[in-house]
Amino acid sequence: MNDDSSDGKLSRKEREFQARRQEILEAATRLFARQGYHGTAMSEIAKEAEFSTGSLYNFFKNKEELYFSLLQEKIEVLEQEAYGVLEEDKSVEEKLRNYVDKMLTFFEAERDFFRIYVEQRTQFEMSAKGEFAERMFEKMQKYLGKMMLTMEQGVREGLFKPVNPAELAMVFVGLINNILTVYINTNISSGLREKGGLILDLFFNGVRRRGGEG
Repeated sequence: MNDDSSDGKLSRKEREFQARRQEILEAATRLFARQGYHGTAMSEIAKEAEFSTGSLYNFFKNKEELYFSLLQEKIEVLEQEAYGVLEEDKSVEEKLRNYVDKMLTFFEAERDFFRIYVEQRTQFEMSAKGEFAERMFEKMQKYLGKMMLTMEQGVREGLFKPVNPAELAMVFVGLINNILTVYINTNISSGLREKGGLILDLFFNGVRRRGGEG
């Protein structure tokens, strides 16, 4: 029986490879979240994933590649689930409400990943080199561009005061990041999504036009 696929589907061998790779990434996520990048060894990841240390190198050439692969793949999922909301044909207010909900839902489910994401931003962002750093920079610029366009639309339609869209975007993103940081640094295991109302209330009540204002 031939496992090779001719119709675009993965062969059994390829599916098994991807499943094992995912097991390694999940084990690494747990350890990186608990111990940090520098505090985690490949041998520990192998043990957590129930693999031999040598077999890990069939999937990733070193710990750095494993770490950045994990980050990249999770961020791509976040892009699909949250960032795409900003391009939908809906009102600005609805876009932002949906965006907050998607972001908080994602990070509530991916608490371990968020710890890694924070570590990456604080310890690796300024020193990251090569293809990964370039891709992440491009993604961030694209994301901020979408957010600025959304804010620009809100100003144009009179939803927001005539404030620089870039500054509005930074305030909005900052509110979300601060709530996420407080959440991840507490022992609360759920309820992050419920903070969406607080974020939106603080943002809209601070920038929405009020009657009588020019």
